[in-house]
Amino acid sequence: MICVQLTQAQRVSSFARSYNPSFQKGSIRNFLDDINQHSPTIIEYSANFLDTGKVITLTGSPETIGEVLHQVLAGQKINLIEKNNKLIITPAPNPLPEDFFISWYSVYGIIKENVSGEPLADATIWQPDRQRGSYSNNHGYYTLLLPEGKNVLYLSYAGYKTHQVEVNLKGNTLMDVYLTPKNDIEEEVTVTTTPPAAEVEENKASKDAAGYDIILGESDVLRSFYLDPGVKNIPEITYGMLVRGGSPDQNIFLLDGNPIFNPTHLLGTLSIVNKTSLKSMYLYKKNFPARYGGGLSSVIDVMTKDGNMQKWQGEANVGLLAGSFTLEGPIKKDRSSIMVSFRQSWINPILRMLKSGIDVNFYDLHVKYTQWLGKKDKIMVNAYAGHDAMQLHQNYTNNQQNWGNKAATLNWNRLISSRAFINSSFNISNYDNLAGFRYNLYDSLGRLVQNRVYNTYSSINQYTARTALEISPTNNIKINVGGKASYTRIRPFDTNVSPEFIDRPGDFSAFPPLSFRELALFYENEFRTGKQFFLRPGVRLSFYEHNNYKYTSWQPRLYAVYKFDQHNQLDASYNRMTQYLHMVTNPYMGINSDAWVPSTGELNPEESDMFNLGFSHRNNRKVSVYADVYYKQMKNVTNYAEGQNLFLNTADWGQSVKLGKGWGYGLETKAEHVSDNWYLHVSYTLSWNWRQFAALNNGAKFPFKYDRRHEINAAATYKYNKHWSFSSFWMFATGDVYNLPNQVYPDFDDAQQISDPLAPREYRLIYHSSTAKMYRTLPYHRLDVSASNYHRLGGGPLQSRLTVGVYNIYGSPSQYVYDLEGTLGKRSLVVTTKYQFFKVTPYISYTVAF
Repeated sequence: MICVQLTQAQRVSSFARSYNPSFQKGSIRNFLDDINQHSPTIIEYSANFLDTGKVITLTGSPETIGEVLHQVLAGQKINLIEKNNKLIITPAPNPLPEDFFISWYSVYGIIKENVSGEPLADATIWQPDRQRGSYSNNHGYYTLLLPEGKNVLYLSYAGYKTHQVEVNLKGNTLMDVYLTPKNDIEEEVTVTTTPPAAEVEENKASKDAAGYDIILGESDVLRSFYLDPGVKNIPEITYGMLVRGGSPDQNIFLLDGNPIFNPTHLLGTLSIVNKTSLKSMYLYKKNFPARYGGGLSSVIDVMTKDGNMQKWQGEANVGLLAGSFTLEGPIKKDRSSIMVSFRQSWINPILRMLKSGIDVNFYDLHVKYTQWLGKKDKIMVNAYAGHDAMQLHQNYTNNQQNWGNKAATLNWNRLISSRAFINSSFNISNYDNLAGFRYNLYDSLGRLVQNRVYNTYSSINQYTARTALEISPTNNIKINVGGKASYTRIRPFDTNVSPEFIDRPGDFSAFPPLSFRELALFYENEFRTGKQFFLRPGVRLSFYEHNNYKYTSWQPRLYAVYKFDQHNQLDASYNRMTQYLHMVTNPYMGINSDAWVPSTGELNPEESDMFNLGFSHRNNRKVSVYADVYYKQMKNVTNYAEGQNLFLNTADWGQSVKLGKGWGYGLETKAEHVSDNWYLHVSYTLSWNWRQFAALNNGAKFPFKYDRRHEINAAATYKYNKHWSFSSFWMFATGDVYNLPNQVYPDFDDAQQISDPLAPREYRLIYHSSTAKMYRTLPYHRLDVSASNYHRLGGGPLQSRLTVGVYNIYGSPSQYVYDLEGTLGKRSLVVTTKYQFFKVTPYISYTVAF
């Protein structure tokens, strides 16, 4: 004979069987005998230890064996075992747990917006009676394990009315829920007990920073991250976002899961994401889930709208910088939709009138098609194309830059079961960068003795297949597991020296392409212990191969949160990150040329270890205070070797790049206040960022180029009434680091098409900085102000917003980009500041939503 304790699965199977008792009042013996006679379940018991004569009156309308036994055997000191396919009641020192006879089922589905059918990320589902809750993921999927019978649920999302729903669970139940946006008249349902705040809350782009996210009339949600401490914006370098002492290439930008290698316009001033097409945006800088990899400093995860599945709607914007529109609507109601978003710059006539010496032109086109296949499968097809063309011609300088991205994604979501969800995709991403710099050299009389244009071209193509499975065994445990396989092909740096600019990639000599493959697997768990403790351990394992070079990387991750009470919490994290792509920036003065190169046997992968300890406080008056201390150590960061400027189309390009070490540590603090009329924000960063290379500065460590000791951001938005709001933003940062060469000499190299090294027209200068002195720019500070008017046109569905403002209102000069001007006769070099895009710049924009 085999005698075993009942498992959870056996209890659910046995107690979930349908049973209608023959009477509502009777003894324990009466009810047990009735179950044996009128159900397939056989229960054996002894009156020696069971009070069989106790009279029980059933309450409610129990319909299963478990519901009846829950009331009949309540308080009895017994245990249940299985023997020969029978249930046997045995004596025990204590009664069975209160919920022992209750069957548990999952309610699951997608939380959507009622107006458009758009899935809502991070919506909350909460059952207050048992204090159980869950959150929807990026695709709106949620699952919650609840007891059988009637359950009252509350569903909520920021800016939407809390929705109350009652569900009578008799089994796993698929239930899509629709939430309605708030208005000024309807009141929100009150929930007396609420779930703890989501752990990802502080990673999400702030919707309250709407006044600051406007740059020259263009809304850019990415700019709300620049309010945060540790996030720096350098608006005059390619992809001008720096996080915690890292370089721009150490940030991973994902557009619907697809990596974008330069997600900005105007050399980092404006992101490629049109605000009207955005669903959610997250920045990870201290707690990296194991599902992310490839960058040392940050991950920005952007999800765009699926498109309105109920009705056609759109938004158009006309501003000083550009014009844009977004149109979305159903192809078949509740089944399929399409979204089209387009933006085009048109500021050049104004720049020419102001004689700024700058010409800019850019566009974005984003198309997304969504199709539901039944209730459990969804297919999404994304396509993005964007391009920038820029020319800088100030004084003797003439710099031309063209870059662009093309990306396509096929995405498939599936609800596998009540406790499992899978997301799979295939991605194609392309980035190309074409730059030219005209270098003029003058003699002591100011006569032109050399006129050369150094044209460079680089590109990168990446093909990726990925899948991620989300499993929720219980309400307090979640498992994420998945992987990706990618193939990357790079043309790192093709060069053409000519009298004029070249803007066609086909005119460059063919540099041997560099390719590599990567396979990555990840596993992470989320554990919640009551309301106080949250733990997310994880590991990422990646395999890399470039030619004969192979590398395996183990990347452990850990994130923990302890909540002291409803207002205060402490968090800690450790992250190891690996990056196989290196971006090297050409140090030739004045040119803006970045090249991506893969890891090799000599150029090892970049790696980092980061520790973070944070504290946050939120009180009942909507005041939040955050503080973090961190330490990050990096190895195999890159720098050009001294005396090397370009790859020169040669196979030994790796000798032009040297590896070193990096450190970053500091304190980050911020405080926010949100009320009906005010949004106030202030942040302060104290940080140190170091680099060390054997061939630089005699091997001693030195400050990283964008090392800023102090930085302050302050923003305020005041909502005067339902029509008017006023915003301001002020920033202060201590100066960046730059160096000057200790030697300057001509380049006598036939590879550079130099036929006569004695002729001044035939050479360029090489800058040697092995013992360079470090200098700091002056502190930088800027004030921006704006005012917005919101109005409903004619009292109908059309809504408008008029925004007027001034960028850099007191004309603070740029301090970030420095150049050298020289004369051959005097053999002198002078440091000058270059490329200030916008001084005092007023702007106006008008937006209509329809």
